Amino acid sequence: MPVSVPLPVPLGRLASAAVALWLAPLAALADERCDRGPVRAELAIEIARDVGVALIKELECDDDRWEVEGRDARGHEIKVEIDPRTGRVLKVERD
Repeated sequence: MPVSVPLPVPLGRLASAAVALWLAPLAALADERCDRGPVRAELAIEIARDVGVALIKELECDDDRWEVEGRDARGHEIKVEIDPRTGRVLKVERD
């Protein structure tokens, strides 16, 4: 089940952590397959921010991987796939 949460502005690391805590209840709605690994939703969000996601539109577990969709700092669409077991970024798509 996708979790869509619009965030109004790009955030720094500290604010990102605060937002991740705020998203925790919503992330619980995501498929449990990903949340069983060491990389839970909150960490997936932080990893996605580290590779350029400034505005998160959707967080979901699909095909046993985290998918974070949103926009980068320039407003372009970005999608990041993350391995829930290792935290490794598997794919970054930009439009």
